[in-house]
Amino acid sequence: MSTRGDFVARSMAEMATALERAVFSEEMARLPGLLQQIDPRAKLMASMLLLLAVGSAHSIFTVLAIYIFILLLARCSHLPLLSFNRRVWLGVPLFAGFVVLPSLFILPGEPLLVVLDSPPLRLAVTDNGLASATLLTARVGTSVSIALLLITTTRWTDLMRALKLLRIPDSFLLMLAMTHRYLFLFLRAANGLFIAMASRTVGATSTSEQRRWAASAAGVLVSRSVKLSGDVLLAMRARGFDGEVRNATSSKMVDRDRLSIALALIFSAGVLLVDRLVT
Repeated sequence: MSTRGDFVARSMAEMATALERAVFSEEMARLPGLLQQIDPRAKLMASMLLLLAVGSAHSIFTVLAIYIFILLLARCSHLPLLSFNRRVWLGVPLFAGFVVLPSLFILPGEPLLVVLDSPPLRLAVTDNGLASATLLTARVGTSVSIALLLITTTRWTDLMRALKLLRIPDSFLLMLAMTHRYLFLFLRAANGLFIAMASRTVGATSTSEQRRWAASAAGVLVSRSVKLSGDVLLAMRARGFDGEVRNATSSKMVDRDRLSIALALIFSAGVLLVDRLVT
């Protein structure tokens, strides 16, 4: 038997965390920092240049130089570095570290640590394997930090507008924008269902009862989402929607934005040139 408090409290805490992260990102995008004042299209182009530099680097020191540069930009944009680094390194890079774990033993090289030495089986961490795994993990972490910096300093609507530079179809951008908007609406609805369950339940509930309730709650949310999607579509058509995405605001890139793209290009080219010289 498990108590309803554990199940409900854990679910409500997870949904509250998701909502807090969304609010936090929107608040960071409105700060008077360095990157918040740059046009989203310029930030997107600069981020792509930095990602290209990270993917083309062959030296761990080159990747670390780019990562330090990203941290400086985050600091100048008034982002909390502790929270920024935690969001970067507790996600995809950690998973990448497990993925590249076999390369520590597979790649030939000078053995650094012998894990198993029982002929004919010999398992050892090699210098080449360690270097390759470290470089790949650093690449992933730095790439994630670049993407996170772009997302955190840019409002979602502005980012959708900037993605038009990549020739992404309007229908896909519209789907992303509406998914982002209504995802949090249904998170609030799910949170309300959990609160309703907690207020109407006395004592402990079994695991099977919790599973049945979770299934019924999921069914309610699906039913609401289907109805809401139909209502939203009818409302959009009533207001003249013809399938084309139009932005309420439009802006032109100024000299500051062009300068940011040029600096990103110069920095990326410079670190890659140094990378070629040292490798």
